[in-house]
Amino acid sequence: MNQQFLNKIKITESNKKILKNIVAPMLWTTEKTSIHRNSSILNKSYNFTQEPTVGSLVYCQLGTAEHSGIYIGNKKIIELNGKGEIRKVELREFTNNILSVDKDIFIPVMKHQMIPIGHEKIAKEAIKNLSGRRKYHLFQDNCHQFAAGCMIGDLDNDCNYLYMVKEEFAKFLCLEESNIVWVRWKWYLD
Repeated sequence: MNQQFLNKIKITESNKKILKNIVAPMLWTTEKTSIHRNSSILNKSYNFTQEPTVGSLVYCQLGTAEHSGIYIGNKKIIELNGKGEIRKVELREFTNNILSVDKDIFIPVMKHQMIPIGHEKIAKEAIKNLSGRRKYHLFQDNCHQFAAGCMIGDLDNDCNYLYMVKEEFAKFLCLEESNIVWVRWKWYLD
């Protein structure tokens, strides 16, 4: 929408009700990123405790943004951190950020079977880049770009947002995005 048009809309009590009851649910059903609410239909399996598959794209919530990485097994994730370091971290370290809202990690599962999905080639590509450095930038060279690079085979790609990485993940696995559900992995309950 045009920003000038949005600036002209006055937020009244009736507009708030419309936004809350009509517009927001419509957006929730069409958006490509998971809704981080317990009651979300995208997170039906709220207390999912099964470990992700090696080579799964995983992410956690950081305030209004997300932090992504590649799961390599044994409760380890390879990430690109805010200092530009590609490193292997424990689950606690992956979710331990001053902006973290919770400790849940979102993992991909097949919609109807609720089985975690991933691919070893993605994990191998992440491991190959371990100990590397990037010129980190929040919008132009970030963790999402790194995770997508592990699927594409090129860390210098244009996938700087979570929804783009999810698209690449589905493409890599030859799946429709609609067949992937992102559930909260309660790893700390194990």
